[in-house]
Amino acid sequence: MNRITRSVAVASAVGITSLAIAGTASAQPVQSLFGDWKASNSTVAKTADGVHFGTYADGGSVGGSVLYKGFDGKLGDVSNFSFNFTYNQAGALTGATPYGRIWLDTDENGTADATVMFDPSLGGRVLPLVRTDLTFGTDDDSVRYDDGKGNSDQLTWAKVKADHANERVIQIGVTQGYSMGTDVSAMLKSLTINDKAFDFNVAPADGTNGINGKDGKDGANGSNGRNGVDGSNGANVLNASNGKDSATTIIRESAGSSKLVGASLRKLTVPTMKGGKLVSVKATLRGKKLSVKGNKVSANLTGMSVGNYNVSIVAKFKKHGKMHTVRQTRSLSITLAA
Repeated sequence: MNRITRSVAVASAVGITSLAIAGTASAQPVQSLFGDWKASNSTVAKTADGVHFGTYADGGSVGGSVLYKGFDGKLGDVSNFSFNFTYNQAGALTGATPYGRIWLDTDENGTADATVMFDPSLGGRVLPLVRTDLTFGTDDDSVRYDDGKGNSDQLTWAKVKADHANERVIQIGVTQGYSMGTDVSAMLKSLTINDKAFDFNVAPADGTNGINGKDGKDGANGSNGRNGVDGSNGANVLNASNGKDSATTIIRESAGSSKLVGASLRKLTVPTMKGGKLVSVKATLRGKKLSVKGNKVSANLTGMSVGNYNVSIVAKFKKHGKMHTVRQTRSLSITLAA
């Protein structure tokens, strides 16, 4: 993702009501990222203050996501979605803000082919306030479909939902990075999807009186620990001591969760033009030409690592004796399995 690099003064010029100091409603506490929740890599960690991203020295080349796979349904089943966060950066670039996404399966093959983008910067048009609690989501009624770079206009949530109502939701998440900015970081406080609300700014699930508690869930080899919460033979807790509310507690994903989702041969459908006859198609992935047969593009992500992969498609159509060019960027993702 590479949203428009544009500096603006403050977010208050936007008129987006939820991009303001926001409170959080009561919600289900999420104490660690397991089960339906997953961190895409080790730069995303559950702390007592929320899910922390970064810090990313170069927000354009690195980043991370927190992913939720507990939603079973299609885009038409999503009544509301929002996320509450704070973020920081060394400069003043609009694209340094965290952004939410709903990944969709458009061709019913079980993998994500497109995303609905919830971008608080509105494609680089505004600069949300740093170090401030902000909320963004469907109520802001400004989204993009399958456009991570911000090349297209913002669309209403109602239109995107109606146009893609039958596309199945693969996962939902919030990402920081893979965009722009220097010394970029963020804290995700809460997330809401339909009637489910989740709080991340709660103490991690660790041992009492020393988070490395013996027999504690996620605790191992600590000092002065005893009988942690609901676990056995814990592991994966780093950098904390003497108290489960320590702000430096970091719970990382299980080392056993290494299966990649999306690292396979992906088939993309070429964009269409009403009344136009398809003449030719060219498609590239990171500068490399992709195979095209008819109206299908093959993008082989086998062996690739976790991350976002943008496929550029240029289709030429003949209509009423004139040639027309349709350009589209499709964002493919590889994530860790839940």
